[in-house]
Amino acid sequence: MLPKFIPNIFASSASSEQEGSNKKNHHQATESPYLSQVRKIAVFVDPYSTGCVVAQEMQKRGFLIIALWTTGFSDAMKLHVPKSCGRMDYFAQVDQQSTLEETRKVLLDAAAGHVIVACLAGGEAGVDYADALSEYLEHTRGEGSGTWTGGGAATSGSGSGSGSKVLGSEKNRSLGNQAILSNGTKIPNRRDKYVQQELIKQAGLRSVRQAGSDKFEDVEGFLKTEAYPVVLKPNESAGSDGVKLCYSFEEAKEHFEKLMSSQLVNGGECPSVLCQEFLKGTEYVVDHVSRDGVHKTCMIWVYDKRKANGASFVYFGMKPVDPTTEQANILINYTRRVLDAMGIVHGPTHAEIMMTAEGPCLVEMNCRAHGGDGCWRPLAVALTGGYSQVEVTADAFTDPKSFSRVPDKPSYPFKAFGQEVIFVNYSCGKVKSTPGYDVVRAMPSYVHMDGLVSPGTEVDYTIDLVSGIGSVIVMHQDEEVVRRDIEFIRYLEEINGFFVYETKLENLKRPRGEDIVFETSAPPVGTKDGKPLHRRVFSSDGPSLIRHMSNDRPELRGPLVKRMTTVDSSQEAVVIVDPYSTGCCVAEEIMKRGFSVIALWTKGFAPEMKTHVPLSCGTLNYLDEVEEADTLMETSEVVHMAAGKLRVVACLAGGEAGVDLADKLSEYMKVRTNGTNIPNRRDKKVQQEIIRKHGLRSVRQAGGANFADVKDFLKTEPYPLVLKPVESAGSDGVKLCHSFQEAEEHFYVLMKSQMVNGGQCPAVLCQEFLRGKEYVVDHVSRDGEHKTVMVWVYDKRPCHGSAFVYFGCIPVDSDSPEAKILIPYVRGVLDALEFKNGPSHAEVMMTPDGPCLVEMNCRSHGGDGNWRPLCLALNGGYSQVEATVDAYLDKNQFMIIPDKPPSPFKAAGQEVILVSYGRGTVKATPGFEDIKQLPSFVYLETGVRPGSWVDYTVDLFTGIGSVILMHHDVNVVNEDIRRIRQMEKNNELFVFENHVGSMRSPSLMGISKLTID
Repeated sequence: MLPKFIPNIFASSASSEQEGSNKKNHHQATESPYLSQVRKIAVFVDPYSTGCVVAQEMQKRGFLIIALWTTGFSDAMKLHVPKSCGRMDYFAQVDQQSTLEETRKVLLDAAAGHVIVACLAGGEAGVDYADALSEYLEHTRGEGSGTWTGGGAATSGSGSGSGSKVLGSEKNRSLGNQAILSNGTKIPNRRDKYVQQELIKQAGLRSVRQAGSDKFEDVEGFLKTEAYPVVLKPNESAGSDGVKLCYSFEEAKEHFEKLMSSQLVNGGECPSVLCQEFLKGTEYVVDHVSRDGVHKTCMIWVYDKRKANGASFVYFGMKPVDPTTEQANILINYTRRVLDAMGIVHGPTHAEIMMTAEGPCLVEMNCRAHGGDGCWRPLAVALTGGYSQVEVTADAFTDPKSFSRVPDKPSYPFKAFGQEVIFVNYSCGKVKSTPGYDVVRAMPSYVHMDGLVSPGTEVDYTIDLVSGIGSVIVMHQDEEVVRRDIEFIRYLEEINGFFVYETKLENLKRPRGEDIVFETSAPPVGTKDGKPLHRRVFSSDGPSLIRHMSNDRPELRGPLVKRMTTVDSSQEAVVIVDPYSTGCCVAEEIMKRGFSVIALWTKGFAPEMKTHVPLSCGTLNYLDEVEEADTLMETSEVVHMAAGKLRVVACLAGGEAGVDLADKLSEYMKVRTNGTNIPNRRDKKVQQEIIRKHGLRSVRQAGGANFADVKDFLKTEPYPLVLKPVESAGSDGVKLCHSFQEAEEHFYVLMKSQMVNGGQCPAVLCQEFLRGKEYVVDHVSRDGEHKTVMVWVYDKRPCHGSAFVYFGCIPVDSDSPEAKILIPYVRGVLDALEFKNGPSHAEVMMTPDGPCLVEMNCRSHGGDGNWRPLCLALNGGYSQVEATVDAYLDKNQFMIIPDKPPSPFKAAGQEVILVSYGRGTVKATPGFEDIKQLPSFVYLETGVRPGSWVDYTVDLFTGIGSVILMHHDVNVVNEDIRRIRQMEKNNELFVFENHVGSMRSPSLMGISKLTID
């Protein structure tokens, strides 16, 4: 059948003459030089990534392409075609056969009369076979005077037939006489990294110190004498497969055995393991194309590597290097000597070289084109003014005259400006949309993006190329345009502007918001038996914490003489309900003044929390410990029985859990009390409704068990909004909802779910999300007179993709403008809540329209009272602990306590909340030891110990500790804070256990199956 673009002029006829004429015409038509000419064929062995780009360049030049797939090459990788290529239109695709001769025959059949003139690797996996096959084709090409064509070619002489060697026309012979370039097999496995290093060592070039074998005893001596860390990897690894940086002999031995027993990405057994020194320096890429031993430098690149997300180095980009500098000349000369030592005389190469203190050292020589899907090609063409490694490779194999005209190295200055920018992610979550990519596409210097993630993908913090989120090639004639675009990309990364994440349950807990937090959400990474290895580090976690108090600062030890009361304390007893955390400090202070203390435990109070005694308290000797009875009368009887002949003179809460019973029992026993006129003043919803009635700024809210009760509020209130159970414990079920649909969905989730207290959620509370600075105002009251004992402000900052992370708690001068607004507001709240006696701890947000209560905690400031030494120094002798005891037991002393803290303070200090910038299993905690040696150190509290799993800090549950600093010289405090923040950023607080990580360079990332734009 004729091609449809040729008119059918050969209509049938009854005349045999006409039929003969038609046949003659038909024969003449099919002999058209445009239809029957013998074409040149280039065989690409395993064409993928940049190999496809080179193949298409040769197609543009009129060559036919045959794809030859090696044994074991995955079907998925055969489909790895760069987006810039569209689809690959191969003339034929064949598979490697058991022998070179059989593969040759299959190729000749596939050639169908056309002439094979080139055979080259299309990717790393095809290098060895391309060398062997090209050598064999060239060797057999010279037999006789024929050409290598398939059976369909026009022939002369004998021996025609499919897959046979045939004699062609003079024209065909001239084509067939073109040499098939080959690097040969004199060096049988030049891909082998061990072989590469041994070859260049023999040539007198700087090489990596190494040892390799399939037997551990062959490398044992090297591993015992080489400085650690050392790199262990399979000899023929693809990319970073199995590569590990080992920090000890034991770790190296374990990984050696693992590699020898594991399957690699190419599907074969690991033949041997290579152990190498870990090179330190600046990492370069030098791209060449060679023909007949003449090496042309196409481009030099340098990797932009920096610390990020706890990783020692993260790739931020790849920049072109001025090829005329002394450094570039050293790299070029070294690389060309490496190529000569390895016997590489033809084709593209991609050298990874570390410029060490001793000069350049080969990391590895990749005997194929620069990877990365060739996305760098448009940039290279613009920089050089017309060519890249792709074009020069085509010249080397098919056009020696054009190759000879290629410059020895790129001219400088470059004809344009640009680089590859590798995106770095500082957050994690499930991607809902990718607006940042759209922003990058609109940039004036945008050329191409690669490795992008799609909506629905779970992304993590970038610590290597595997956890990367893509890259972009930027290029422009104006250097300032490129600079601005790169600067804005880095800004997008910092503000986490690349992605919008699907929302999730948020931990909105504050450092001192609640003393006990139960968490029922799914356990985080690093859990064992469903229990977190590391949890919230303040008093919320109880006795599992590690605490360190400075023992070598006399000013922290307190007065040597007991502070006496104005009554006969030896005859009196005080009841403390659920004394834990700071409640223990209050109990200890009461005991110091000669009173006996009875610990009253409420029903259901956790046994482990009863042992939660702050480090500063030591052992507490209670007169007795008793349990709450079924009724108030019975509980009162139990208490009086424990008191014996002692008179019970006070009853107060020792923590949040004891507030309600303390109010009821103190009222029943007719001692100083806040009473039960407001039956549940702990209820956050009740608190807000009461202060609203008194005209104080309160959180806008709605609550109910039916969605109809909150629907109007959810439709009219600006988002985001906070939804939580009315009686939630800690952060259980709390979610920041960003739309009406999301809020409605979470409402029903909460109504169906079991809360931590084991009962059904009675109602859902919907509240506005307060924005502003967050303060803590601590008071102690007696008979309605409120004394401000400290004002604090939280140091909150964006970090790791979280809108805010707590970095510290800083004392606020009582004469500051904000304190003058906050103190009267909080005292109004106390009056509205009819809170007249005892300590209180108010969390207040300073919004644009004034202070607004977050919650009022009707007990002492939490955190084990570890802030007490700081407050004593700041105030000149008292804290909330001492003032609380005065309020209940010493009226005269309470009266002389100042109305508010002194201004200025008598010392300097603050709480520093530690932030993790890394992730992993903790091996050691050297940073904690350094912190304890700081001049202003007072107290350290942490839940982290060797074996703990630590993650990036995004909230208080991922926090890693708290430090109290205090000194009379503010400069000393500021310097110690600076040092702590430096240790955090540099990940010097912990030594992590090491794990297999990607040491893959960006140029090897083209085989990843990621979205390309």
